Amino acid sequence: MKKYSNNFFHNKNGALSIEFAFCFLLFSILVFIIYDMYVTLMLQNKLERANYTVASVFRERSTLYQDKLKSLHEVYRAGLCSKHDHKTCYDSYELYDSDQVKEMSDLASSLMNNREIAVQIEALFILQDPNNPGDLNKARLVATQGKDFLSCPKSICNGSIKSYFNSLPAMDNPSSNYQQLAPYVPKLVDSSIAMTGRWVPLYRVSMCIVNEESLYLRWINSNRKDSGVIPNLCSNVVVLSRCNNAKSCPAYF
Repeated sequence: MKKYSNNFFHNKNGALSIEFAFCFLLFSILVFIIYDMYVTLMLQNKLERANYTVASVFRERSTLYQDKLKSLHEVYRAGLCSKHDHKTCYDSYELYDSDQVKEMSDLASSLMNNREIAVQIEALFILQDPNNPGDLNKARLVATQGKDFLSCPKSICNGSIKSYFNSLPAMDNPSSNYQQLAPYVPKLVDSSIAMTGRWVPLYRVSMCIVNEESLYLRWINSNRKDSGVIPNLCSNVVVLSRCNNAKSCPAYF
């Protein structure tokens, strides 16, 4: 046994054997892979928690943004006005603008130890048919989309991160089935409107960060240039708007 052990570490000339060098190389690679997987999983879990926290804060808009009642024409001019009277736009706490997206990005950054983070917030509003308010098939889907709802620092906003945001299915596409997640709530309706209820809007909060802890990604992408290998971690969460005030969070029709 002792003779075999000596042969494993040294050859007849006293130099390290090829077997030992090969095993040491494999062990080093294994430690490297395990470390990268560990730090990536830990960072991904931290990102998921930060994303859920930001989404939970953002859904409480009717409480946190009472001084920022937004008219539709201020934030989204592409169609979230009444489909029966296009001059009628809604005053609602559920609407938002780029400044509020930036606020959520700053909050996410603080939760991630002040590291740079890209945040996109989209919303799905269901414009009801007044004659059939509970019929989802007769409703019109409208989503907030575009650069006004994306906060992405230039230093990390590379092709990979943009590709992730662009790859997310459009919330107003019926085939994506996001509308199936929105509940119909009979009680949250302004009594001045002849509606039996409203569809609660959805928010999708998406985040991406560069995985700077990964030794491999840091090695191949030290300048944060898009190298074809995605050097970032991403997450998205879908939550319901939470509002108990029918006047500030109306039925959309």
